[in-house]
Amino acid sequence: MAPTRINLTGGGYNLTAFSASAQRCLNLYPEPLPQTASEPVTFVHYPTPGLQAVYNPLGTDLPVRCLYTTSQGQLLAVIGSTVYYMNANNNLSYVGVIGDGTGQVRMQDNGLTCFVVDGSSNGWYFSLPTSAGGSYGDISGISTATDSAFYGSQTISILDQFFLFTDPNSRHWYCSTSDFTVDTTTPFNSLYIASKTSYPDQVVGIATVSQTIWIFGKQTTELWCDSGAADFPFQRINSILTEQGCESAYSIATAGDSILWLARDLSGHARVFLGKSNQAEEVSNFAVCEALNSYGDMSDAIGNTYQQDGHVFYVLTLPTAGKTWVFDITTNQWHERCSLDSNGDESRYRANCWASAYGNVYCGDYENGKIYKVLQSYPDEDGNPIKRQRGFPHMLTNGTRAIHRSFCIDAQNGSGMPIQLDWSDDRGATYGTSVPLPLGNTGNTWPTVWRLGMARDRVYRLTWTDKTYQTTPALFGAFLNIQPVRN
Repeated sequence: MAPTRINLTGGGYNLTAFSASAQRCLNLYPEPLPQTASEPVTFVHYPTPGLQAVYNPLGTDLPVRCLYTTSQGQLLAVIGSTVYYMNANNNLSYVGVIGDGTGQVRMQDNGLTCFVVDGSSNGWYFSLPTSAGGSYGDISGISTATDSAFYGSQTISILDQFFLFTDPNSRHWYCSTSDFTVDTTTPFNSLYIASKTSYPDQVVGIATVSQTIWIFGKQTTELWCDSGAADFPFQRINSILTEQGCESAYSIATAGDSILWLARDLSGHARVFLGKSNQAEEVSNFAVCEALNSYGDMSDAIGNTYQQDGHVFYVLTLPTAGKTWVFDITTNQWHERCSLDSNGDESRYRANCWASAYGNVYCGDYENGKIYKVLQSYPDEDGNPIKRQRGFPHMLTNGTRAIHRSFCIDAQNGSGMPIQLDWSDDRGATYGTSVPLPLGNTGNTWPTVWRLGMARDRVYRLTWTDKTYQTTPALFGAFLNIQPVRN
């Protein structure tokens, strides 16, 4: 009997009811092939990028709390309580110190001044270089915001040269004066404050997309715009209300003309939403929703976006749960990411914050102060292996037993990397001992396992973690030779 091609037709879809679907997609992202190409496969699963450390402060246990690309195209980092400037050669220069802490930090500049907030009642600011080769904080170093009309903020944004802030633990949000530089010469205006009016929930976060301000409450979200009024420069866009609030201020992230966040509404369950053109729609599928709502507390969720190789990714990390989910905005597909701890167990992805600068993508580590360059060609995470896994669809034969004669991987061969194949005969509940499938040293290698026994329903799974191979294979699917047994 001729083998049958098994196509992997999308991203991860690993249900709690694994008897229906157990297609885990870990550290692999799917990319659809155009149907006009007339290729036999519909999706290619590429390995997620590796992490090459470009800054390594030996001996520190401090997190990288923020990476930020200035309007001048330069990279700033907050490691622990210290702000640094990192140049294109990966050299760090001291800028100054903000408040102690390990939580997320947000930064925003207006072309003149960079403002820093951390969710407390404190805030800090410093000047941007006024000329090529200039230093950050030339005017007065890093200053603490002491204006009585500054109340702190969890997140920060900007529109038409006004810094935008949230007043913590309240229904209010406020803004700076235009072109803020120093609070003694461009002080905050105590009248530049507004309340979220459509529903009496607390304001959680704020962001700006396409000249529209998104004011996130815990249960609902309002949209505002610049009105140019003298008493307060912004007004609410009437009749536009998103019936989705925000679970975590730091889950809010923008990508071009889109905004994404971990949402929660009055009905209670958490979902991921994408906003665009004054509208919002859910992008989390049933499997992702099941996973998210099994984690418990998600108030510390962190969201970031980055673009690489034509894909725009929203990276959602749940620190308390130790999980990371990634949504590919370009293809509308989900996958999981993880890093391996010192025991080889899965843990949250190491990236705690992201930024793009100097033609590269960077991320910062959540516990050791390292800054990584994110490289598709890099095979590991700073010397630590990356675990990759893809579950296959259920192989059912109309309720009868079938002989599984052979399983052949369809992948980018030639690296010699050993792939582990295991399978479940109890519909995805448990898996047996894995068998190795080396990819061979040439492209014309077809790794195959023979005489796989019998099953009524079988789920195959491929896993690999070896870091010694410089080329990580792209996965297309498999060929299965299966023969139903006559009753």
